[in-house]
Amino acid sequence: MKKAMKTFSACLLVCMLAGGCVSIPDRETVSPRYFRNKSQAGPRSEMEQINFVKLRMDKPAEELLGPNDVLGIYIAGITGNQEDAPPIHNIGSQTERPASGYPYMVRADGTLSLPMLPEPIYVEGMTLIQAEEAIRAAYTLKREIVRTDANISVSLIKPRTYHVTVIREDVTSDDMRSSSHAYGTSKGESYMGGIARGTATSLELPAYRNDVLEALSQTGGLPGLNAKNEVVILRKAYSDEFSDQDYMDSLDTGYAQSQVARRYNETGEINNLNSELGVLRIPLRIGPNDKPPQLTSEDVTLYDGDVVYIQSREAEVFYTGGLIKGGVYPIPRDYDLDVMGAIATAGGTVGAAAGSNQGNQVGKVGSILPASRVLVLREVDGRQYAIQIRQREMLRDPTQRILVEPNDVILVEYTNFELWFNMVYNMLNFNLRVSDFK
Repeated sequence: MKKAMKTFSACLLVCMLAGGCVSIPDRETVSPRYFRNKSQAGPRSEMEQINFVKLRMDKPAEELLGPNDVLGIYIAGITGNQEDAPPIHNIGSQTERPASGYPYMVRADGTLSLPMLPEPIYVEGMTLIQAEEAIRAAYTLKREIVRTDANISVSLIKPRTYHVTVIREDVTSDDMRSSSHAYGTSKGESYMGGIARGTATSLELPAYRNDVLEALSQTGGLPGLNAKNEVVILRKAYSDEFSDQDYMDSLDTGYAQSQVARRYNETGEINNLNSELGVLRIPLRIGPNDKPPQLTSEDVTLYDGDVVYIQSREAEVFYTGGLIKGGVYPIPRDYDLDVMGAIATAGGTVGAAAGSNQGNQVGKVGSILPASRVLVLREVDGRQYAIQIRQREMLRDPTQRILVEPNDVILVEYTNFELWFNMVYNMLNFNLRVSDFK
């Protein structure tokens, strides 16, 4: 009996000393309702994707010719012998249409220089049919070089291209796949924005496919989960960061753009993103009350020297501790994560029944009451707030389940009563025997 009394006395003493065992007293905490109404930003799940077709340029009913188009021209007796068939091009190509004739390029001034004609023929802005009619008129009506029924054909061997650089910080330079696998599932795995530096790629986009959607599709698809929900277009590629005289004097835009890509791949930076560069930002997700971006075909059309920039989003993570294993976890980009989901993500137990063990840290010691105190440490305007939530209230009242914000710290703790009760329970369970009361 004396031994039992000593044990009870020790339990009471421990309980008295444990009166302040919680990390932050209740009087220094605040209600989650305040932060839900005052601090909580709009839910991510309510944001909607824009129609991605808006990232594609409008194509005319008929494609028009322009400088650097390569035409296949056959004029019987002029560009080939009467008995010879015109050469065939692009047979078996999956990207180019079959064409026939001898190759002639539309010059920078929009004209064609053809044999036996003293003056070039202006074809810029014409369709293939119109260009063929203009060539026939030049050889039959103006100069009478060939008969009016001569075999003359015009086709497009290779359309003009536009040199564009795509800089993506959501795509690895190793395999050009989205680095969204950075969102690991192992407990405690950390994620920080810009886990992969990204890559820069020089593209040659054919005419009437020189738009944002085509540039994205050739470099890994739409922005991944670790990228910002926007596409940035830089209308002037030659900032001070990329203004070396050795290639700025070059007339080859493709070479200049390849230097932009090379410089980014070496340094991982693109600077001077200011208004002088002609920055156009296209949001990919908008709130339910936001006005959709009024994009025109000209807005999403890319030209020589343009840069498409997909920027990595900042590190948006939350931290865990207390009775769940400490770790850092990513906040989803496109949907909401509340406190209950965050605890489950970190491997903690939500709404455990009496007699069960809580989380990853408590399994070593038996307890009859689970930990029910949840603290969310949040910094607002330079001041830290401790938001206290009871798990039982969180299960019953959805307003208690506040959404997790970047850099929140989530702690799961015992209340003082739960701590005292479990300590007494363990002491009685392990230190007392029936013979002690005899």
